[in-house]
This record gives sequence, structure tokens and C-alpha cells, in this order.
Amino acid sequence: MTTAYDFTLARTYLHISPEGVDHVLDEMPAAEFGRIERIQEMMAKAGTIVQATDRFLPGSFIGTSLCNLCVTKLMFLATYGKVLDLSLANLSFQIDYEEGHGHPHFGYRIREVLTQDVPAESGDAFIAADWKRFIANDVTPAVEAIATAAGMKPELIWLQFGGIAAMVKEFVDTAEIPAEIKARYDYQFRLLTDAIEAEAFNRKKNPFQWTVRYVDNPYEPGKRWIMRSGCCQYDRRECGTKCFVCPRMTPAEREQETERIKANIAAHA
Repeated sequence: MTTAYDFTLARTYLHISPEGVDHVLDEMPAAEFGRIERIQEMMAKAGTIVQATDRFLPGSFIGTSLCNLCVTKLMFLATYGKVLDLSLANLSFQIDYEEGHGHPHFGYRIREVLTQDVPAESGDAFIAADWKRFIANDVTPAVEAIATAAGMKPELIWLQFGGIAAMVKEFVDTAEIPAEIKARYDYQFRLLTDAIEAEAFNRKKNPFQWTVRYVDNPYEPGKRWIMRSGCCQYDRRECGTKCFVCPRMTPAEREQETERIKANIAAHA
């Protein structure tokens, strides 16, 4: 008997599910990220929609979709206590875009929902071993291939992982989710950050090890937003600007943008 798992959160926010995305602009086996010309073709399609000035922007968003796979595995461990197979050989990479509905999303269709039970003894070692295989065999080669296709350094993709994970953790902490699931998510996140050596990422540091920084929310005084750990390249569009939480934005630029937002709110009050 097949166990029914709920992919609602992963499908809604991360565009990862057995059903896949709703409006497929393009699709390919995820195991073929190494086909540089093919991934460049997909970058061109997505880049045209957002008026990207080069491949950095689509390369950034396609690269960080791999972080979303890691987050989905974390959510599965926290919710079901099982290891979910998200190896690239078990996935199709998809661009989700509906004409007239904003920018494209990048996601994955899970071909077969395969899980492993975590053993009662040495469970952490079992999970850590799975992370090391997944990162070293799937995520790292894909990040490097995507960066090559985009003409960017892999570091520009890796730098974003810490901030993305921190934003998801904040969502988990504040969402209406059972306390025991929140506690398990926190535990599993610490395992990912502390037990997986930097070598698996082909870096000097595990990219999930990042100290959270905040900026004041210009729309709600007294509240804060998590600053991104790395630039998402969203300003590399025609007439593009930096995100308010971009780490490349200077304090003066952020103050200027804050004043612009406040003036706009006052004008529409």
C-alpha cells in the first residue's frame, strides 16, 4: 500500500511535487543539467520573459531551485521522519509560466515518490550520509554546470543558499504548524549545517552556515525582513533595480528606497 504524502507546501511555495508545475513552458530531465546548450536554451526562454540583460538572472534562479530541493528534503524529514529521494535522476526540471501572470518559476516534477525509513539507531549518521551523497552527487555538479552555462561563478549561486534556508526557517517558526514538526525541522536544519563538510559542496564553507541579518521592513514599522545572504541578480534586467533585502544595497541606497516607499504609501493613503 502506497503512503499518501502531502506536498501542498512544497508545491505551492517551492514548485516541487509529483504532479509538477501547472503551466509548463519547458521541461527536461534534471539529470541533464550538464547539457550546457540545453540549459542555455531554457535560460534564454526564461530570461526573455523577465527582460534579463544576460544569463546571470535565469542562472541564479535555476541554480537556487536546487536549494529548494534541499528545503523539501528537510520538510519531509521534519513532517514524516523519512528521507525523500530527490536525486536528479528521479526528477524532471520544469519552467512554470502562464502568459500575463508575472515571472516564471522553476520547479521539479518527482517521477516516483521514494522514501527511506530512518533507523532507530544511528539515525543522524544515516541522514547525514544521505545528505552527503545528495549534495556531492546531485546538487554540487548541477550548481557548477548551471553556473558554467550562465557564465557566472558557482559562488554567486551558493551564496544565496543560507538566506533562502533562513527565510524558510522563519516561515516554519511562524506558521501554524505543530510544535513537534517545528522542533524536528530545527533539529534537521542544524544537522545539515553542522554535519555536512564543505567538501561536499566543493567550497571552503557549508553554504547553509550563515549568520542571519535583518533590515527594517519599510511597510510595517517595528518589523524586520531577513536580508539575503547573496544577491539574486534580479537587477540584471532592463531598468532593473536591487531588491530591498539585497546585501549589495548600500545603507544610503536602502534609506533612499525607504523614503520612496513611505512617500508612495502616503500618496495612496
